[in-house]
Amino acid sequence: MPGKVFFQGNYDLCSLRKMKSAERIFLLLRKGPPLTEYKGNALFSLRKFVIGDSHLWLDTLQIWKQFQEPSAQRGISHTQEKSLKRKLDDNSSTESKTCKKETIVNEAHLYSEEQAPMEANTQLLPPKPSVRDAEDTGHPLFEHDISEPVAFRVSCRCSGVLTKKMTAQDIGRIIGVALSQQFGWKPDLRRPMLEVFVHLNDMYSVVGFPILRQPLASRDYIQSTGLRATTAWAMASLAEISTAQYVLDPMCGVGTILLEAAMEWPHATFLGIDKSESQLKHALNNVKKAGVMNRVALLQGSVLGLPVLSESMDVVISDIPFGKKFTCSKDMKELLPDIIQQMERVLRIGGVLVLLLSQKLHYHLKTNFNFKSNENKTLQIDGLDSSCQCSSKDSKAKEQIAMKHLDFTSLTYIESHSISLGVTEAVFFKCKKTS
Repeated sequence: MPGKVFFQGNYDLCSLRKMKSAERIFLLLRKGPPLTEYKGNALFSLRKFVIGDSHLWLDTLQIWKQFQEPSAQRGISHTQEKSLKRKLDDNSSTESKTCKKETIVNEAHLYSEEQAPMEANTQLLPPKPSVRDAEDTGHPLFEHDISEPVAFRVSCRCSGVLTKKMTAQDIGRIIGVALSQQFGWKPDLRRPMLEVFVHLNDMYSVVGFPILRQPLASRDYIQSTGLRATTAWAMASLAEISTAQYVLDPMCGVGTILLEAAMEWPHATFLGIDKSESQLKHALNNVKKAGVMNRVALLQGSVLGLPVLSESMDVVISDIPFGKKFTCSKDMKELLPDIIQQMERVLRIGGVLVLLLSQKLHYHLKTNFNFKSNENKTLQIDGLDSSCQCSSKDSKAKEQIAMKHLDFTSLTYIESHSISLGVTEAVFFKCKKTS
C-alpha cells in the first residue's frame, strides 16, 4: 500500500532493526477497508473495527511484550531522554524554561506521527518464550506484570472523507475511552507503556503497536543529523553502487548519504565534497563514529567547480538543497544547469546519477532541460501542464536557460520516484551517462 509494506517474518528483533528503508515497524493488529465502506453510524463503525475481538488485542499484546527489551525504560524515548539530560544540566531558570519547551515539542512530535516516508507493518506470530529462557538471561521476561493495568496512549493519523465527520483528536479520544472500558487500561500521554497506532484514510484502516520506541531512522552511528537516514539509504539503493568503485557526493553536508552507502556497500570508495567547513567537521565526526575512515574521504570545494578528474566517478549522488533551512544568494533554478554540467563531466560513461529534488525543481528540470530517454529520444516537456501556471520569474529563467542551449543528451533518463519528507514532497531523479 502507499506508504506501508505488510509482511510476515520470524521473531528476531536484531533482523528487524537491520531494515534500512523502513521508518517504523509495527506489530499488525487489524487491517481493513476504509471506514467509509461500513454502513451505519461512523462512531459505531469505528469502535467495531478498532476493538473487534477482545482476545485478538490481548494475544497481540503478549506478542508485543516479547519484543520489548527488558532494560528499556518505561515510555521514555531516545529524544525524550536527551531532553531530560538537558534539564538536569541546566542551572538557570531561563534555560530550564527553554528545555521544558523543547520537551513539549519533542513529545508533540512523537505524538503527531507526521514524519513517515515509509512505514513497515509486520504480522508476527512467534512462539511464547519459556520460563527457562527468562531465567537464563537474568532479566524478567516483561517489564510490567500482566495483572497491572496497561498504561497506553493512542496516536492517530486521519485523512480523507472521514476528517469531515471527526478529527484525529476525536478519533483518538473515542478509541482511548473504548479501550479503557473494555480492558481497564489507563490512558497516559506522557509515559505510556504501550502506544496504539491508528491510521485511517480513503484507502485502508490500520491498527498496530510500534515494536521499537524510536524510529529506525535514528542510526547509532550518526552523531550529527542531516538528511533522514531512511531517505539517504533509499537514494543509495537506486544508484547501483554494488557494481561501482568510486562514489561522489558533491554536496555532502554532514555525510548522511555517504555513510548509508558505505555501511551497506563496503567494497566501494566514497568521496564527499562541500564548501562549508562546519558541515565537513560534522561529516568527519560521523565518519569516525561509523568507523569508515578508510573508505570515506572528505574534501572542501564547490559543486560549481568540482576538483575531480573528468569521467572518474562511477556514481554521483546528491541531495540538491531546498527548503527553509537552505539559503543562497542565487536561486537554485539558476544554479542547477551548472551543477548538473559538473556532475555530468566527472561521471564516467555507464555511470549513474541520482538526485533528490523538490517537486518544483524536478518539474523545472523536466520542463526546461533536454535528457535522452531509453528510446534514444530527447526527453523534454514542452510548455507547462494545463493545471500549472508559470510565473513571470519562471518564464524569465526558462528563457535564460534556452539561451544557453544546455542539452544533457549524454545523460539518459531512467526513472523518477515521489517521496514524502514529512510536510515536504520531493522526487528521486535517476539517469545514466551513455555517451
